[in-house]
Amino acid sequence: MLTVQILFLQDNGINESLALADLSAVLRNAGHQVTLVLGDEEDDLVARLRAGDPGLAVIPCPIAGHLRALEDARRIKAVRPECITLLGGTYATFSPELARLPEVDVLLLGEGEGAVLELAGRIEAGEGFEDVANLVMERDGELIQNPMRPLVEDLDELPIPDRDLYFDSYPFIARLPWKKFATGRGCFHECGFCWNDALREMYAGGGRFTRRKSPRRAVDEIVRVQRSHPLEHVHFSDDLFTVHPKWLEEFAPLYRSEVGLPFTCNSSIPLVTRRTTTALAEGGCVGVGIGLECGNEDLRSAILGKTVTNDDVHEAARLVKSHGMQLSTFNMVGSPGETIDNVWETIHLNRAIGVDHVRVTIAIPMPFTRFEDDAIARGLLSERSGASRVETLMEPEVLFDGPDKEALLNLYMLFRLAVHVPASEALVRYLIRRPHARWMQALRLWGIYEEKRITHISWLDGLRYFRHVGDPRKRTANYVTLI
Repeated sequence: MLTVQILFLQDNGINESLALADLSAVLRNAGHQVTLVLGDEEDDLVARLRAGDPGLAVIPCPIAGHLRALEDARRIKAVRPECITLLGGTYATFSPELARLPEVDVLLLGEGEGAVLELAGRIEAGEGFEDVANLVMERDGELIQNPMRPLVEDLDELPIPDRDLYFDSYPFIARLPWKKFATGRGCFHECGFCWNDALREMYAGGGRFTRRKSPRRAVDEIVRVQRSHPLEHVHFSDDLFTVHPKWLEEFAPLYRSEVGLPFTCNSSIPLVTRRTTTALAEGGCVGVGIGLECGNEDLRSAILGKTVTNDDVHEAARLVKSHGMQLSTFNMVGSPGETIDNVWETIHLNRAIGVDHVRVTIAIPMPFTRFEDDAIARGLLSERSGASRVETLMEPEVLFDGPDKEALLNLYMLFRLAVHVPASEALVRYLIRRPHARWMQALRLWGIYEEKRITHISWLDGLRYFRHVGDPRKRTANYVTLI
């Protein structure tokens, strides 16, 4: 039986993918050889691919990166035509027709530990894999889409993520004193701009969608990294870190006694309560991020699917700040029907709650979301192809036509200035009505750094990370996706 080398080719940023670290841990535990190539970090990606001899290439295919994933699959096929290419991630999960493309041998739908492990074993044994659950492929012109296997119920059963996959090959990532961790999977909210609804429907009957590692296991993962690599700040990248108050109350004293580092996390307005903020503060939390999205309650509810009031926002902010924790908000500009006055409502609400750090994005109707469905129903989008829309993540553009389109883009660029410097409001109101100027783009760099300050990333550490990619657009994108 021949040993199969497994290559992870990540070309959507130079940040750690915890999903790939999870897959690598499962594969290595089973005795498979695993290597990682970060496309953005290689001067000659083709030469690097030619130097190896992978039998299976696993390529992340997220919604904000599927075009590059397909390009990477073509590169691999050009260099190693016998290598089996597998694409997995959000875009692959909802796009089974991609399996008909000549550069794609297999698609992975949903969570991948069981499917990829079984696939690797079949390849190593020289056996077919047409019946492996969660996989899609084309055979003789027919698309084979296998059933979904149940979700992993007990996350503690999975091996600890293989972060050495990144740290050994790219030591600069290991040296970054800020690192992210995940304590669970899934989200129960029904935000219109997110694809979780579609994923929950795909897994209907396949087990609990929202799951959590035990507090003991979550702390053990952090301690392992802390003992072997620089670590000064922890960020929990879970969608809803505060979803289980009892879990949080067990986790907080354990984390404080065994890790003892400041940490930040994400939550949502309904889950910011006296009980959860007390537990966060006890554990050493220094900052919480919440999704505000829009200051107009009607737009927030009808378009974005978030049924919280501005009073709820004020109360959540008060609870966070009452414990001395910093507050970060996530905001959108340019939703269908949103006006300049609506964006000013968002700016004024951020000021009123005393926000410390602001994250703002252009509203993009991502594929496979109710947001996209609504935009199509309103006649604002003519088709479901998300390729061109996703590309605008790198070059911001208000996607929906209207008299305020250019002014909305300008206000997006000046959003943080308007929030943090109230005295600038008259000037900002004047500038947004002027023709869009490239100098406004420079404010994005300040904004990128500003939104990361909640994680205590220093200027020096940020610059060390930032310099690892030659293309300035990739540099900006990679720094944005660091969290």
